[in-house]
Amino acid sequence: MSRAGAQFQSALAVPAEMGVAYYEPSRDYQTGLQRARRPGPGPGPGRRGDRIDLPAVMSAAEAKAIAEAKLASLWTERARRTVRAGWRRLALRAGERVTIAGEAGVWRIAGVTLDRMMVELSLVRARATGALPAPAAEPGRGTGGVDLIHGPTVAHLLDLPSLTDEPARTPRLFVAAAGPSAGWRRASLLVSLDDGARWEPIGATAPAATMGVVTAPLGVAGAALFDRAGAVEVALLNDAMMLGDADEAGLIDGANLALVGDELIQFGQARPLGGNRWRLERLTRGRRGTEWAIAGHVAGERFILIEPETLLAYDPPLSAVGGRARVMAVGVGDIAEPVEALAEGIGEALRPPAPVKLAAARADGALHLRWTRRSRVGWRWSDHVDAPIGEESEAYRVTIARGDGASATVDVAGPALVHPLDGYGGALSISVVQRGTSAVSRAATLILD
Repeated sequence: MSRAGAQFQSALAVPAEMGVAYYEPSRDYQTGLQRARRPGPGPGPGRRGDRIDLPAVMSAAEAKAIAEAKLASLWTERARRTVRAGWRRLALRAGERVTIAGEAGVWRIAGVTLDRMMVELSLVRARATGALPAPAAEPGRGTGGVDLIHGPTVAHLLDLPSLTDEPARTPRLFVAAAGPSAGWRRASLLVSLDDGARWEPIGATAPAATMGVVTAPLGVAGAALFDRAGAVEVALLNDAMMLGDADEAGLIDGANLALVGDELIQFGQARPLGGNRWRLERLTRGRRGTEWAIAGHVAGERFILIEPETLLAYDPPLSAVGGRARVMAVGVGDIAEPVEALAEGIGEALRPPAPVKLAAARADGALHLRWTRRSRVGWRWSDHVDAPIGEESEAYRVTIARGDGASATVDVAGPALVHPLDGYGGALSISVVQRGTSAVSRAATLILD
């Protein structure tokens, strides 16, 4: 072949550093990175670095050898030639290696062009082949975690009052899930609104919720003051779950909110009792209008720490209000027996809280009733302003029942009623509910002798 067009690329065309990313077996197959550098300063202005991502398992020495070989090849290939030969050399292909008469070394064909019955070959100098000794390389230290069994799933379907000051327009359910093993990660979820006739996938659970069961139940206490005498003991699902304390300012801001049975509480102090058992003290009770669930706590009922990042929200259609919802969780440890959870009478997020301070008196032949409304979006008790209604309009339904079973029902638009007492002597049972946009509150009740 005849020689022509000799040239050298600038050294700046060759990376100052070459990295090779790979999977390191000595570090539990985590990603490793080995680098090779050519003489001179490292990457910087005018001196670039490059990297190869290899989806391969190899030792640190093998990866470093690849980086060094690649960098050496790029440095050698700075030398380039263009040669011309007769058309009989047309059989040559890019990638083949050739020699040039009178020139030492081997050249790799980078391109072939046929021009006027002459074959023009673009050549780059090829690095000498042969096995090189493996360079010394350090694989680094792994960040591997402990291999834990995933285990079965424990799931709860929560129908909670609205947890924000934005009025809900549809029902809202939450799925809380975790496992008795600290290795539990997540499970796939399906929901049914027709008692299991049809199931709809709704994604995967949120990260593990802090949850367990009650071992020493709550007693009865008021919802208006701090409960400094009461306490509840719980057993969390596994020893890795933790609870913390909160001061009064934190409690006012909503810290340490938990669902115990159907009651929302907050706790200011969490005392570890050993293992996965905790005693919760300095309580506030009946949060978000759940004072109706203060009585009737039992051992074995659910305990769930309410943290938005550990709850998956699901919004059923408005037509599901008052119905039942089922959720099925299928995780790695639940293939043989999926886990189901049930919520009945759904719609707590749409339900106004029950009126409070219901008072009644007989005067001038009439029954005088008054009460104080509450709002599902007005829990901050801001000074000098009334709580927002939170509904399309303010409306109540009052039921007055006699001892013989006769009753009268009256709808009113404000928190007071004057009703004639004709025929309503003796003890009276009075109930008041607020009629919300999409649901009715629980009743405030009173017995008037």
